[in-house]
Amino acid sequence: MYWARRLMTLCVLRHVSSWSHEGGPNDVSQPARIAVIGGGIGGTAAAYFLQQHFGDDIILDLYEPHTVGGRLAVLPIAGHTYEIGGSIIHPGNRYMVEFAKKFGLPKKEECGGSRMGLFNGEEYVFRDSSWSLVNVVKLMWRYGWDAYRLRSENQDMLKKFNRIYDLQAAGQAFRNVSDLLHALDPSFLEMTHFSMGDWFRKLGFQDLIINELVTAVTKCNYGQTADLHAFVGAIAVAGADPDLWAVMGGNKRVPEELLKHSRATLLRREVKEIGLNEEGGFIVTSVEAETPDYYGERRSLNNNVDVTEETPRPQIYDLVVVAAPLTKDKSSIQFVNFTKEFSFPGHYQKIFCTMVQGKLHPESVKLAEGDSIDEILVTNAPLIFNSIGRQSPTDVKCSEQYPDVWKIFSGNSLGEGQLNILFEERESTHEIEWLAYPHYDSDQQLGDFELYPGLYHLNAIEWAGSAMEMSSIAAKNVALLALKHWLKDPTAGKMATVKDEL
Repeated sequence: MYWARRLMTLCVLRHVSSWSHEGGPNDVSQPARIAVIGGGIGGTAAAYFLQQHFGDDIILDLYEPHTVGGRLAVLPIAGHTYEIGGSIIHPGNRYMVEFAKKFGLPKKEECGGSRMGLFNGEEYVFRDSSWSLVNVVKLMWRYGWDAYRLRSENQDMLKKFNRIYDLQAAGQAFRNVSDLLHALDPSFLEMTHFSMGDWFRKLGFQDLIINELVTAVTKCNYGQTADLHAFVGAIAVAGADPDLWAVMGGNKRVPEELLKHSRATLLRREVKEIGLNEEGGFIVTSVEAETPDYYGERRSLNNNVDVTEETPRPQIYDLVVVAAPLTKDKSSIQFVNFTKEFSFPGHYQKIFCTMVQGKLHPESVKLAEGDSIDEILVTNAPLIFNSIGRQSPTDVKCSEQYPDVWKIFSGNSLGEGQLNILFEERESTHEIEWLAYPHYDSDQQLGDFELYPGLYHLNAIEWAGSAMEMSSIAAKNVALLALKHWLKDPTAGKMATVKDEL
């Protein structure tokens, strides 16, 4: 099968004579043929931005063998849906805010009264009060001036980070992640070479707040301690903002709308190979997506015929955007006929998301009977879970009644015995295993957006930080790079007008 696929690719490479110079790559008199590989928030945003910049003079295909939305996903439980992937959006995330507004996606109603606790395995070192002023006093009592400085440092970082929107509006694009970070502020690039703990100590923070509050949010948001690099750690701290929001019906509605408004053709196919041909264009070879049926047999997504052999299909493009991870644990895409070797080091962090409809056992988390809590974040302690949080449905108003559903993040699968200790009663249990985000180093190697002229890797941004807005920013960046390359104009994209498509 492998050699059959290679033979077909070679045949296409040899028979591109009909693709003449009059209609070949970078001939702007012809529509640009573009492939986007990956249908998550990054891929769908890339398709949307490409359509904005290139206009209607474009042939755009988006390859996604699974569900559109990728790591933005929901799960049905007891007649409602619940977020199991990317579940929170920061109010300063300009692209996500603009997408929701453009597509008429309302914000999910936030129900008040949520109580949070920092748990060290023996006791709660901090518990939320229903009074915000009391919380401020309690934080200052526990962490002193560091509590105020943490928020101040985070706000200062967000102010510097927001420069990206002005740079991109002016058409500026970056070929690698390091240049992008350095353009926002030189300290951002420096932060990727320090652990979160060491960076905060360098700024004068005490170990107490690092080991408790900072570690709790990094474990909840990235499944790792304060040993991850400081830039992504700061993104995790920003994820503790009190004004976080989500989309009614699930955040996956954003990529669904982005795809629809990009007018890209959705191909339910899995890309196996990306090749370079003699004319400077690209050959994307894919096979039809498969899914197991109820009996575990492999069947095509498009018909009821059993799939016994993958039939590769090559397709020629001028530009290719890979909007998916390329590390060995996440991808099997092969790059062929290039004059350089591509290397994608590192691996993704395995995380288990366990959704339980049931009643939490208070003694298992050191609570007295009748003592309620909605979210438990774990400090620097080796526990079987990273966080436990009571969930509200994506599609319900606060005045409505809904069952108790809890989301547990853990580094390992929770067995029946462990779940029976944590819960008095369980109506249903669902476990989702994610390779959710990169495993971050304290001295992080960063990658390139431009792998080869006309070939782009959007997910390189994830090694600086994995978040919905980071993917949207990378999507805008690669769309600008593609436009500049296609037009052979380094100023292209500057003063580009954004069309209101609604």
